[in-house]
Amino acid sequence: MTIDEVIEIDITGKDILIIGCPASGKSWLAKKIYKPTHEIIHTDKFSEDGYHLGMYGALTAYQFAKKKTIIEGIHGYRMLRKGVEYANYLPDIVINLSITEKRMLEVYEKERDVEKVKYLKQFNNSHKKILSDYFDNQLEDSKPLWIEVSNDYDPNK
Repeated sequence: MTIDEVIEIDITGKDILIIGCPASGKSWLAKKIYKPTHEIIHTDKFSEDGYHLGMYGALTAYQFAKKKTIIEGIHGYRMLRKGVEYANYLPDIVINLSITEKRMLEVYEKERDVEKVKYLKQFNNSHKKILSDYFDNQLEDSKPLWIEVSNDYDPNK
């Protein structure tokens, strides 16, 4: 599916999770698909608590949301795994964004801390492991619509 097709999806009454590698456009997409019937939860804002507590902070924000949610950020992976384990977070739609390594490096060189690039491969591999755990334990009757999107966006647009 393309980004333009994802933006056109009717999300009415649905909880959405946007996951993807760093710099893939998760926050940007959350803003693009936002509807007033939804609340956006940026899981990265819980990162200062560390990965374990940050994930629980994001889950708590979800549980106290007064509307359907669009959740995006790095804790989304762990939320999926923990949500299946405890049946407390089962999104209706998961949008998994990917970009090329070249594009990720370009973003880090221009907009982020280039020193962190050396950790990205390990970081992304840990997310693959978490997704594998999630799929191994996924509940058959609560599988989300899973959308894979390559988002090698043009930074000049």
